[in-house]
Amino acid sequence: MQLLQPSSQVQNVWAGVLATSSVLGSLALACMFPFAAIATLLAATLSFRKAAAWMGGVWFANQLVGYLILGYPQTANSFGHGLAIGATAMATLFVAKTVLNMRSDRGLLTLLLTFAAAFVAYEALLLGAAFVLGGVENFAPAIVWLVAQNDILWFAGLGILYMVLDGTLFSRIANQTPLQG
Repeated sequence: MQLLQPSSQVQNVWAGVLATSSVLGSLALACMFPFAAIATLLAATLSFRKAAAWMGGVWFANQLVGYLILGYPQTANSFGHGLAIGATAMATLFVAKTVLNMRSDRGLLTLLLTFAAAFVAYEALLLGAAFVLGGVENFAPAIVWLVAQNDILWFAGLGILYMVLDGTLFSRIANQTPLQG
């Protein structure tokens, strides 16, 4: 699996997919939105500037759904957590782009390493914010593992969807050689 830079038409559709997934994902999962997966895929498929704009949009959509539909408490502490999530999402995008820039390819191993670095950065930065804002108990290993599983599924699903959109998924499958046994 290697993600390629998309054409402008694919970029527009991809942006729509991410916007839709951010709203639907926020409705379905609330606090478990896969920012690390989104950051990795944005970093791998768009310029940093476009990726940052879309990451901001994804975060904003997540917050709108939370406060306007899901009834997040409108307190200073809650707004602080929301801002921490936004800043962390942007930092995670930066980490993902940095890892990708350090590697010379966009192959599966590079994407997996990038995703792992993005996830660790996201969780570590949110844990740091939790020391200030509260919520450290949300970083128990069982909870972090649940969040990791959620992010892994979103990463895989959106990555496959991206390859459908850019027209490479089926050619990749057709070009696979059978296993030698």
